[in-house]
Amino acid sequence: MPFHMRLEGIPIDALYDYKEKYALLTATATGLQNDQRHNLIQEHHGRFVIPYNYISFGGQHGTHILRNTCVLDSLLAGCHICANVHPNIRELFMQDSTINAVMILLDNRMYTEAKSLWIINLDLREGCRRLYKDDNFIDIRGYIKDHLPNFLNLTSAKFHYDDDRRSPNPEDDVYHKTVSKFEALGEVRALGPRTNPQLILVDVDARINGFPALVITDDYGREFKVQFLLLGMITADSNHMVLYTSLNEGWWLYDDMKNPLFRAIAMEDIQTQDYVVYLAAYVNVSTGSKTERPDVNSAPSSWRRGREDSLVLQPRK
Repeated sequence: MPFHMRLEGIPIDALYDYKEKYALLTATATGLQNDQRHNLIQEHHGRFVIPYNYISFGGQHGTHILRNTCVLDSLLAGCHICANVHPNIRELFMQDSTINAVMILLDNRMYTEAKSLWIINLDLREGCRRLYKDDNFIDIRGYIKDHLPNFLNLTSAKFHYDDDRRSPNPEDDVYHKTVSKFEALGEVRALGPRTNPQLILVDVDARINGFPALVITDDYGREFKVQFLLLGMITADSNHMVLYTSLNEGWWLYDDMKNPLFRAIAMEDIQTQDYVVYLAAYVNVSTGSKTERPDVNSAPSSWRRGREDSLVLQPRK
């Protein structure tokens, strides 16, 4: 298996069913990758294009109906856009077979399949059927931290906000010179090579007031820039998670329950609203790879065709 997991909590028949579903979904992604049918987020006249029917709330996979998917939808949308905007992040995600398969499924608009693969992998890691149960309705209500184990294979260094703050390891260069720059924000995961992390995920979990710095520089002079934030809106009636992402030289708010899914909103405007930051994703933009303007000629031809059912996100002037 391409991941480490505890199996003792899953009955043999259920484990076989899980492995079968996992194998089927990853095989589907492999076939799509071999066919080079990546056709979701396209580069069109210098702008990225996103379909109108992008990742939306809920979904159904087979007989399973997914509910309360706002955290998962926002996280997957943020990672997927990030991988398409930043070639170094796409390359990073390709190093994990499950995350790579999820990205390919999203590329091909197989949203419920991508969600199902993600939560099946989480359950396999946990060794229990916590999310993808036999029930017809699958409730994915939860927290950001519930989804972070799927990044374990890419994690080179971590900082636990409550524990490591009391006793950080001063001998760890990655911690001291890079990860420590983010520790005031929350629990930190550095993804990618230990000596050159490409993506920093910070589980802020409402620990800070306001918004984090948009750019953080480590002791090596490398710049890590916010690509997306996951924001919570907490009211007396409900809790809801949305994505706030940088794209096409602007900032966009994605809400899986709204139509349209994206709307332009400036950073100074969103900070005046009642959103709370739960996750911050910082991309290493000092790696020499191009960002916001990938090489269109090197992309699959299906990425380069404009589509009538797609939306070119244009920031407000």
